[in-house]
Amino acid sequence: MATGKFKKNKKLKKLHDHHQYLSKKVEELTEERKIDRSSESKVLLMRLKKTKLMLKDAIAKATATLTKK
Repeated sequence: MATGKFKKNKKLKKLHDHHQYLSKKVEELTEERKIDRSSESKVLLMRLKKTKLMLKDAIAKATATLTKK
């Protein structure tokens, strides 16, 4: 049973790492948007933010699963 929990912890860490990476990218792109107001940069920024939000939900779900047991 312990190996299953360890795998979930590894998955949770991977989700956190990816979320942090996306946070940095969103921050960088937001700064770029001050200069580049093209529709392509807007679409990219929106896509990154949606992906980041999905990861946040997945992190919350994984955390709830770990703390529930």
